[in-house]
Formats: sequence, structure tokens, C-alpha cells
Amino acid sequence: MNIEPINIFDFDGTLTTETWPKFWVWVKKFGYNGEKRNDDLEKALAGYRKTHEGNSLETFFGFFNDLLANNNQTLTYEELMEGEKYIKYNSGLKDFVKKSFAKNYIVSGGLAEFLKNLKLAKYFEDIYGTSVQHDKNGLISGIGEIMTDDKKILAIQDILKNNNRKGNDCCNVYYIGDGYSDVAAMRFVHSNGGKAVFVYQSSQDDEFYDYNNKIYQTLNMDKIVDFCCVADYRNGSILSNILKR
Repeated sequence: MNIEPINIFDFDGTLTTETWPKFWVWVKKFGYNGEKRNDDLEKALAGYRKTHEGNSLETFFGFFNDLLANNNQTLTYEELMEGEKYIKYNSGLKDFVKKSFAKNYIVSGGLAEFLKNLKLAKYFEDIYGTSVQHDKNGLISGIGEIMTDDKKILAIQDILKNNNRKGNDCCNVYYIGDGYSDVAAMRFVHSNGGKAVFVYQSSQDDEFYDYNNKIYQTLNMDKIVDFCCVADYRNGSILSNILKR
């Protein structure tokens, strides 16, 4: 019996060319450049972390949440989605997802409402991520529940449930990530009969390239990575052939 294929993708760095999420472009309202990772933002984040408790993920989202809350500001969806025009997808991605025979999902630490409103979103069965909070007028007033690395596993189990599978039945499930925050998800899918696909950029300019490479080495030592290749989705590429089974 053929088991329906399922692909579960991380977003930033996996479907896109950069690990920096573009849903922060709205911070220009507060004098920052959110289009890319930069010294001003990093300095502000470092300062925030000195006075706020939590791990790196909690304080990361806490910083942006407090920009809105402390300034009594809200966002329209138009302001949130301005970041879409700065996204650069990996080669061949749009054509790949349009023609894909598998069920495709996104499980990301990024803002779910941003990802669900992308033009590309219609090609995915469902999208999971960090939620936003709304005020009584439906405007975005803060950050909600954060999609932690462990909660990615819960998202994967929800996908399995919605496909009439048991919570650990990852047969013919491929998880595709670039290593940064994908360790737990890759381990879960690989350990339960699926495949973990580690992708990387052909360019090594991204600040997290070395960090992600170390993640790959660790995963590879544990024999968790089933495939490793460039994040190139063009027809005939190694990754395209892998995802086409």
C-alpha cells in the first residue's frame, strides 16, 4: 500500500535564502531597520536581554512584543505584510510547490499570521508558527504563544493526526530544515520512520552558516540526517529529486 507523502518545511533559510525573518519590517515604526540583521537591532536585543529573563527565543520575541506594548502601539495586517516584498525564495521553490504531488506544510518559529497571508501560502495544506495577539479592533497588539523547538514536534503530531495517522507514524514524511531550531523536529521525524533533509545555501554569506554547519555535524554524528544538499528546488536538482521520492 502506498502511503501518501508529506513534506514539512521550516521557513526562513529553508524556503528562503536568509535566516533573518522578514516579518519584522514593521519595526521601522520605532526607528529600526527590520529588513535584515544589523548591528542596531542586535545591540538593542542585547540590551533587552540584560534586563529581561528567558532563553534566547523568549527574549527575542519579548523584545518585539514590548516594542508594541510599551509604546501602546498596534499593527495593521498591511503593515505586517510589508515584509513579504523583501522575501527571496530559494531557486525553483514556487514552481516546485505548485506542481508538488505531496502534501506540503510549514512548521516555523516565525509569525503564523504573516506566513499564512503570503501569496505562496495557498500551496500549503497548513502553516504552523508563533501566534500574534489582537486587540478588540482586530489589530495586532503583541506576540502570542511562541513556537519553540519542542512545540514543533506537537505541530508535526497534529499534522499526522489530520492525515489519519498515529502521533508517531512518520512513514514517508520528510522534514526539511536548515538546522537552526530544527534539531528536535528532525530527530523526531527521523526516529519515527521519516526522513530528515538538511539544506544549506550555496552562498556562505549568512551569519548563521557556521552555526548551522555545526548543527549539521552534530546531527550527522547521531545519524539523524538522511539527506544533505543545497536548498535548490529547481526541477532535476538533488533536493527536488529527493522530495519527489
